[in-house]
Amino acid sequence: MRRSIRHLRQLTAGITSALTVCLAASPAMGQGDAGQALFLLLPVGARAIGMGQTAVSARNGSEGVWWNPSAMAGDTTHEVAIHQSTTIVGQGDALSVVFPTRHIGTFAPSVNVLDLQEQESVDDQGNRQGVILPTDVVFAMTYAAAPSKLLALGATVKHVEARVRCSGLCTNLPSGGSSSNGADVGAQLRLQKIPLTIGAAVRNLGIGVPGYSPTRVDIGGSYRVLAIEQYTDQEIELYTASSVVSTTKFDSSSVRVGADIVFERKLHVRGGYVYDHFSGSGSAIGLGFVAGKLSFDLARAYGGSVLANDADHQPTYFSLRYLW
Repeated sequence: MRRSIRHLRQLTAGITSALTVCLAASPAMGQGDAGQALFLLLPVGARAIGMGQTAVSARNGSEGVWWNPSAMAGDTTHEVAIHQSTTIVGQGDALSVVFPTRHIGTFAPSVNVLDLQEQESVDDQGNRQGVILPTDVVFAMTYAAAPSKLLALGATVKHVEARVRCSGLCTNLPSGGSSSNGADVGAQLRLQKIPLTIGAAVRNLGIGVPGYSPTRVDIGGSYRVLAIEQYTDQEIELYTASSVVSTTKFDSSSVRVGADIVFERKLHVRGGYVYDHFSGSGSAIGLGFVAGKLSFDLARAYGGSVLANDADHQPTYFSLRYLW
């Protein structure tokens, strides 16, 4: 018990020191650049999307980088994953590598790139001169550890950049772009006597400017319905989850629910719903398949975000993992 308490103190001190250095070094973003940081509100990962974005209490491997860094605590499987998204905003690609260790914890370096839609550069008469190519990038490093079987803790430090490139003549192109540093922190309470996990995370701390902060508070739980397995000889598993998410400075909160039905531990069928008065409510569906060391996941969202209001651009998400 004393060893667990000592480990917890060391872990907490390490996370606190890392966050202090990161946030203190964070340069302020300009008023015009604040909107660039809002792309951090875009969800990442097909598993999370398929379950209605109820990932704060899930243990979804590399997806935990973007939802709750403590989700990877206690992992014993190495992972390389790419998470791709196609929305009305543009195309996103997130790459993560998960390195679990036996005694120290789990490390996961990641990068997330969002290529925004091209914008035309025109002169005073409206004639096309060139093409502006804006890109948002996040570089992240995640650390997670479980000081006991009951508790998992994690933190992610991130560097965010808003880049602008030009093809042709762009006379009004802003110079230099912008950058900022921030962090995510999270914890999970993994109950042992009942199949229930409670998760909490605060994301995007220190990023943006007052009035434009993308900081989110996410609290939720996931439950494994064992009664289903008893009646199906463990060939079918059912996982349910729910969460409440609040976005600071936007007076926005949402309620999310989701479920994952697993057949013979290979085929996943997912569904979820997001109730969000600010951004719009909607559903999501997803499929997943495990083949040896490879895992494929696909999801599509119908509402739940202003990005899904265009019927011709329903957000689509794809994840590919290699595990060993």
